[in-house]
Amino acid sequence: AQVMPLNEAQALDGVRAVFGEVYPDPVRVVRIGTDTSIEFCGGTHMSRTSEAQQFVLVEETAVAKGVRRITAVTGDVAAQAQVAGQAQQAKIEEAESWDPNETPDLDKKAGGLRKELDDDAFLSAPLKAELRARIDAIQKKAVEYKKQQLAGRVDRVLNELEAKIIEEQANNDSDNKVMVLPVDIGADSKASQKVMKLVQKLAPGMAFMGISEEEEGSGGKVLAFALVPDALVESIKADAWVRKALEGCGGRGGGKPNSAQGQAKECTAEQLEQLIKDAAAFAETALLQES
Repeated sequence: AQVMPLNEAQALDGVRAVFGEVYPDPVRVVRIGTDTSIEFCGGTHMSRTSEAQQFVLVEETAVAKGVRRITAVTGDVAAQAQVAGQAQQAKIEEAESWDPNETPDLDKKAGGLRKELDDDAFLSAPLKAELRARIDAIQKKAVEYKKQQLAGRVDRVLNELEAKIIEEQANNDSDNKVMVLPVDIGADSKASQKVMKLVQKLAPGMAFMGISEEEEGSGGKVLAFALVPDALVESIKADAWVRKALEGCGGRGGGKPNSAQGQAKECTAEQLEQLIKDAAAFAETALLQES
C-alpha cells in the first residue's frame, strides 16, 4: 500500500476505482503483486484480520469485461448469515426427504423454497449456489413423478374409452353419432391427440369431444378437444363446438372444422357440469337442424 497525491494515483497504468466514488487527496493505493491489481482504497477498516471475527462472501458480480466484484460481510452480520444458511440447509434437507406420492404439490413447495432462498440477501454465495442446485433436483424429481403419473392416467383413459366404444358398438348403438366424455388426462394436449387417434380408429364416423381438468376437482384449468369426421363436418364444426363448450367458463379455443381444442383458466364443478351439457346439446342440435 502507498499513499500518494490523487492526480499521480489517477495516472497510474491499470489503476481501478469505483465509478462515482469521491476519493481523498492524497489517496491510498493498494497493489496486489506487480501486475495483478492496483486499486484506490478509501481507508483501512481494521488493524488486523482477527477483528473481522467471521467472513462470509455474499455476492459476486461482473462490473466490466474481465472484472468481477465480490461483496462480503464480517462480524455479527457474518454470524447471522451463517445461522441463516444453516436454517436454509435444514429446510432443504427436509424437502429432499419428501415423497412425491405423499406431497402432490412438491414442485410448488420447492418453488417456494427457491424464492425464499433468492430473497435472502445476506447468505453465503457458494452455499446459495449449492442449495439452488439441490432445489432444482427436488423440482426435477417432482416433474418426473408427475410425468409418470400422467402416463398411467392416459393409459387408463385409453383403455376405458376403448371399452366404452366397443360396448356401444356391441349394443348396436351405431346411430350414436356424438360422444362428449370427461377424460382424466390433465391439461396435456399431447395426450388429447392419443385419445382422438383412438376414437378415429374405433369409431371413425363419430363426433367426439373430450373434457379434462388439469387437477380433478380443483376448479382450475380445463381442456376441451374435439374431433369431427368429414361426414358430419357440415353439421358440426370442431372449432365452433369447442368455443361453445368453453363459453360458460370464459375459455377460448380454435382449430379446424375437423379438429380443435381450447382451454379455460378456471372452471368450477358446477361450470364443468354445465360445460358438458352445453357441448352435448350443441352437437345434438346441430345434427337435428341438418336432418
